[in-house]
Amino acid sequence: MDAARPAEALPLTRRELRERERAAEAVALNANEARAAERVTVVQGSAPLYTSRRDMREAATRVARELSVSMATPTYTAPIITIDAPSLGNGGESVPGVRPARPFSPRIVRQAPVAPPSRPARSARRLAQKITAAGALLFIGSLVVVTSLPAQAVQPAAGIDPDVAEIHDVQTLESVTGEATTYFARDNITVNDQIAAARMSEGERAAYQAVADSESPGASYTGDPAFPAVWDMLSTGVVQTPFPDMDQVPMSSQFGYRPGGFHGGSDLTPGVGTEIRPIANGVVSAVWQGNNPGGGGYAVFIDHNIDGQFVQSWYAHMMPGSINVEVGQVVDITDVLGQVGSSGRSTGPHLHLELKNDDYVSFDPMLWLQTREMNLEYR
Repeated sequence: MDAARPAEALPLTRRELRERERAAEAVALNANEARAAERVTVVQGSAPLYTSRRDMREAATRVARELSVSMATPTYTAPIITIDAPSLGNGGESVPGVRPARPFSPRIVRQAPVAPPSRPARSARRLAQKITAAGALLFIGSLVVVTSLPAQAVQPAAGIDPDVAEIHDVQTLESVTGEATTYFARDNITVNDQIAAARMSEGERAAYQAVADSESPGASYTGDPAFPAVWDMLSTGVVQTPFPDMDQVPMSSQFGYRPGGFHGGSDLTPGVGTEIRPIANGVVSAVWQGNNPGGGGYAVFIDHNIDGQFVQSWYAHMMPGSINVEVGQVVDITDVLGQVGSSGRSTGPHLHLELKNDDYVSFDPMLWLQTREMNLEYR
């Protein structure tokens, strides 16, 4: 029955009503915009007029695409940060920290409490102490009187020879030079000076240097002498610290493990510019003018013959331009190698002293010097 009815007689659905309303609103909006555009006078060169927001966005997009873009030059410069790493070490990329030297703590020995003595025993002890002190004073006084007089003064007056009775109270200190040892003699007392014995005379140094000049230098990183012929002739048993004139040797870092890796030597801090001397007689096997591969900067290596054993000593982080020796030079304990500095990977002025054995393994230099009966004081 609905199909027989004409189309215009059918009622409109809600959807069709909404579509007609929207179409009418659009027609009215377009009509209003058209009337508004007719009333506007456009001046040449003025900004364009848009009848809708969509036209405005599309026009802005077209203009933005047509704009030429140029990149500005960067004005930010990355800062350069310089970090000083610790001395020598194992030559790795890590930057170990520096640990201050640990002071030696005194050893405390606990003793069991002892009961105080009774009164009679204490009085007897005091009396014995007074008697002992008086006897000691009398004995010392008699020694002073006897030793201050010549032997002839205690003889009877009739037994003194006039030629012997004359007293000579002036004695002189004369030096007696032997073949290899210098002595100081006074009356019948002889003092052996080992340091003086270790010094080379000009003739000895010239002879050793001639042997070293005739050799071709070998490698300095093998555990064998770089100049074996002259090394065999330089056997000595006298050693010293690099600063023999100092009563105390300050140390900032000891031998052994520390944060960042293994420290193969001892860092001594006597002050910048302090003169450095070799620990013993020897021959220079390497000199590094700021290019030490382990980070030692300006450094000197010396081969020593210590009682027939090979020992190589390293002196690193010297002051630039202060090295006074060259490869193949024979040195003794009085020579100045250079001065304390802070070259290479260093956190401050110090001397890195490192010792190597014939297996080319580092060992504790300060402990070794102490085992050589050196009187070391370091803090």
